[in-house]
Amino acid sequence: MKRILLPLAVVALLSTACDNDDPKPTDNPDAGATDVDCENPPVYTENVSACQPAATDYRPRDAAANNSATDAWPACITDENVYAPIDPNISTVARVAAFDEIAVKLWKGGKVPTSQEFVEALDLFTQPEGLASRVQRREDVHYPAAPNGGRCRDQGVPETAPDRCVGPAKLLPVLNDAFTRGGQGETPRVQAARIEAALLWFLYVSPLSEVTSCGSAPKDCDSAWAYYTGGTPRLEPKGLAAYVNALGPETHQRAYDASLAVRCWRNLDNETGAAANTELQQRALRQYDVALLRGTALILRQRLTELTCGNEEGTQARMAFINTLGPFFDRAARATNAAQADVLKAEVSKTDAEAVDVDAAVAALDALFRCP
Repeated sequence: MKRILLPLAVVALLSTACDNDDPKPTDNPDAGATDVDCENPPVYTENVSACQPAATDYRPRDAAANNSATDAWPACITDENVYAPIDPNISTVARVAAFDEIAVKLWKGGKVPTSQEFVEALDLFTQPEGLASRVQRREDVHYPAAPNGGRCRDQGVPETAPDRCVGPAKLLPVLNDAFTRGGQGETPRVQAARIEAALLWFLYVSPLSEVTSCGSAPKDCDSAWAYYTGGTPRLEPKGLAAYVNALGPETHQRAYDASLAVRCWRNLDNETGAAANTELQQRALRQYDVALLRGTALILRQRLTELTCGNEEGTQARMAFINTLGPFFDRAARATNAAQADVLKAEVSKTDAEAVDVDAAVAALDALFRCP
């Protein structure tokens, strides 16, 4: 059955009825991490000094690679460490800006959003050619393509390929339900946390999907960069990049390197037509995926370490966030270490915060996603 977003008018009508390894809070207004009900959050300082870049990584800011001059990549347009758009009109920038606006309305600073704010957030979500239009079609390229050449936006396809069709099959139902229940005034912080978690996973899978489609549509490389960065320079991150930078600055830098690797590949590979160098494309994709996974894992890690910090309402919201985002890590976790994947899956699936073994979950995350 095809999934359809609830019309805004419907929701509007309804609305009228701790230790040193733990993440530190941030003053970054875009990070979405600081929670007012958690007065003394755990402190974390990222240390990835033991993590060495892969031999195939693109390294435009790394002195050891002489700013890409001695890495495994030929000279290209991003060697100056700046993204050069293929098309100056990058629609994805507006989608990430809408995400940040939704954050202000629904969850930044641990606020308790009103029913009207859910309505306003849904309006932002459902803007023409906005976030909703892309969630409805988003594919997770880690899974096989839908059968018979089907696209995830086609009738019936999400049901036959739910893992590939992560947007319509898994994310959109969560978002529809949370916007509806929040609009009715039901557990507003919990519903806001579910929306935040679902959209963050969307922002993780989207750059990778755009890297894949960029092989035939060059301007999609711009979206691969903008879905992570919000279309900003390294030191001015927005959207997912702001979250990652607040928790793991070097992980953010590595993700930004990888976004430039995507542009470098396309500059070297028939930039105005169909790409042919799939080996270079896959190099960039792997580099991006590793860094984005690590960055998104840091966000989950933070919510785990702060799970019972603060009041009951905040704990319930963090539990909802963990229950929404946590299970999505199972594919990558299982591909790395099945035993650790089992531990993580068990803990993020619990619904009673007091029953969660935070130390075990954090140790599993640290082992599974150690390096960017």
